[in-house]
Amino acid sequence: MEITYSYLSPFSGSTSAAVGDAASSLRDLLRQIRADLTTSFSLGARQEASLHQLHEVLRDCGSSDWDGYDAEPISLESYERARLLILSLPLDMQQPAISADPDGEITLEWYRSPSRVFSVSVGSSNKLTYAGFFGASRAYGSEVFHDEIPQVVLSHIKRALL
Repeated sequence: MEITYSYLSPFSGSTSAAVGDAASSLRDLLRQIRADLTTSFSLGARQEASLHQLHEVLRDCGSSDWDGYDAEPISLESYERARLLILSLPLDMQQPAISADPDGEITLEWYRSPSRVFSVSVGSSNKLTYAGFFGASRAYGSEVFHDEIPQVVLSHIKRALL
């Protein structure tokens, strides 16, 4: 069975390098449209569930030694970076499972099968570290994350979900 996503490209949280009043107005309009779309049950409920899960991870893993093996606490900076990443995902994309790493980072994982999985670790800096299995292929690396999810990361998420 093949899964396809339209990824509502104008509403995926993407930003543009364009400058000027018209570009600024268009960005504001697209942000407002996206905000309006997230209030719909079909698009916003999944994102809300992910944000709730993220909050639970912070609550459960926000103090030192949360795992009984000297794990680092999840910081508010890591939480905010992961929150921004979730809010930047295309609205019609499958939402990730969210967990904490012992190094204090937050992991977002998209799982289809043992051989089709992609995860992204989010820390307090603007660096995303990722790894994925796609059948016989593998991918790993790191990318800078500011306001827009790097295209290579989005591409790998889509690849894992096919």
